[in-house]
Amino acid sequence: MSTTLYPSQFIEAVCTIRERFAPTAYHATLPNGKETVAFLQKKEAHLADIIKPGDRVAVTICPADLDRARIRRMA
Repeated sequence: MSTTLYPSQFIEAVCTIRERFAPTAYHATLPNGKETVAFLQKKEAHLADIIKPGDRVAVTICPADLDRARIRRMA
């Protein structure tokens, strides 16, 4: 039996970028103070040159793994 994830099962949040540690990966802080790793998808790769420490970005997080977030856009 497979479990289908629906868009409503993901958490949308705005986090603050702390530092960049790889070409498409950043250490970020969620609104509740928890640290997470925020990744850029290939289709959002143009943001890599724009995002700087201190910037706020909109992310999507899977409730099963709050240590990883997917960057969607600048907030």
